[in-house]
Amino acid sequence: MFVNLDLTAVLPVLIPLTLSVAGLLTGLSRITDKTRQIMLKWISAAIMVSAIVITVGHIEKTDKPQALLAMNNVNLLVLLLVCFMAIVLIKFSQRYLFAEKNTHRYWRWLFLSLTSVSVVIVSNHLLLFWLGWVSISLCFHRLLLFYPDRPRAVLAAHKKFILARVAEIFLLSAIVLLYSQLGTFYLAEMTNHYLSASIPVELSLAEKCAAIMLALTALIKCAQLPLHGWLIQVVEAPTPISALLHAGIINLGGFLLLSFAPLIAFSSDAQWLILIIAGLSTLISALVMMTRISIKVKLAWSTCAQMGLMLIECALGLHELALLHLISHSLYKAYMFLSAGDVLQEYSLKQLAPQKNVTFISAMSSLLLVVISTYGIVYFTSYSGPLSVWLLVNTALALYLVSAVRNGTVLQFLTSCLTVALLVGFYMGGKTILTWVMPPLPASTMFDAMDIWLSALFVALFLLAVQVRVFPQAKATRTLYRWLFSGLYLDELMTRLTLFLWPITLRPETAIKQNDQSLTKEPTS
Repeated sequence: MFVNLDLTAVLPVLIPLTLSVAGLLTGLSRITDKTRQIMLKWISAAIMVSAIVITVGHIEKTDKPQALLAMNNVNLLVLLLVCFMAIVLIKFSQRYLFAEKNTHRYWRWLFLSLTSVSVVIVSNHLLLFWLGWVSISLCFHRLLLFYPDRPRAVLAAHKKFILARVAEIFLLSAIVLLYSQLGTFYLAEMTNHYLSASIPVELSLAEKCAAIMLALTALIKCAQLPLHGWLIQVVEAPTPISALLHAGIINLGGFLLLSFAPLIAFSSDAQWLILIIAGLSTLISALVMMTRISIKVKLAWSTCAQMGLMLIECALGLHELALLHLISHSLYKAYMFLSAGDVLQEYSLKQLAPQKNVTFISAMSSLLLVVISTYGIVYFTSYSGPLSVWLLVNTALALYLVSAVRNGTVLQFLTSCLTVALLVGFYMGGKTILTWVMPPLPASTMFDAMDIWLSALFVALFLLAVQVRVFPQAKATRTLYRWLFSGLYLDELMTRLTLFLWPITLRPETAIKQNDQSLTKEPTS
């Protein structure tokens, strides 16, 4: 008797199964380091083969709205990104953790964290989705405590642990509310319900509350202000763990909004909640980043700002741009964290070189370029989407070009022009390709209230950045710099609230080392 088994329905389990087995095997404490190194090579090969098999199988997939695990175009891209990140982290960690103690704990929780991420990505049943979401936090918590004698790492893990529980409650509440309205736990059936609507759907109160809770879950997951402190302090963890967080796990907030995009698109309340909080987080984080010296801390603040931009793109309905942002940011941050040593050396060399500050003339030249390029988009193209996104892109590119004209040679200027052209081409090409991946949904339009709000924020970002760079000695600038350097004291307030609600004892690292040394000393007679 033969069972008719649809292999395409089984393929999504390959990656979670491979990663979970890898965690169980490499997490054994009794195996030797040499055996573990051999295992890791085979695990990398198994991940690569599984990714190829899933990609080939996805070409001939059949849609099953009630499948426990499902694979669509968005899930496939994100899952392949996770596989690539896993292989890179395995290779880097083998060298990074050489001669470290208790490496079996690191490998166990690394692979189990990646297993949980892959389960979330391929889950079609929302209860399984939620269990995977909870498992990510619990497994990653063990990674954050890899160095338990570092007080800042312990504090960051403690704050993240509390916030993760709050986010999980919001997510579970949203799932229950959606089930009460639609009568299904399957994500595909929910999204099909909203996509099949020929006219904008009038959401019920329960659906509006569910959309708001999903937005809050994404904001917490992406460490938006004022809940960002743990993300800044988590740099105390080993570099591969920081890379996994900034290049992978923190992006799940954007993935959540992309998964529920058909619902969020019809909830203006959830969209405005995201635009206000993520918009202000982007503005403040980008300015605070200018005051930081530590490379890892600058990257952490950069992640906070970039996550804000990605959430903004989701709220505006620019889902293909958000997906492009998710992929690009993951690859970029993985490279930056894993090559932090080289980046630090380059930064030190730049500090030794003559400093070339932004002048008022270059700032005004940049502003003129922004006005001209944005005007051209409005009046010489058929683009009707939100203008605020182009305003931000044009500002960044204009500052880059003006800096090249002022500080570089003719060859450097031509190279900068080519770089700008390639970046614009990458943006337009990636956006066009990913338009085929995301289903068509309502989006914000030019000069609507959302677009005007974001345009005002981006103009404020440009003006404040110019003030800090051009007029550093002005009284107002010194006051602004002091507040930015302190992060507006937001994390201090959240830390006090966290320790008030759930106190923990942080032992200084030196005291722990002295205690360990005293225990190892032989008693004298």
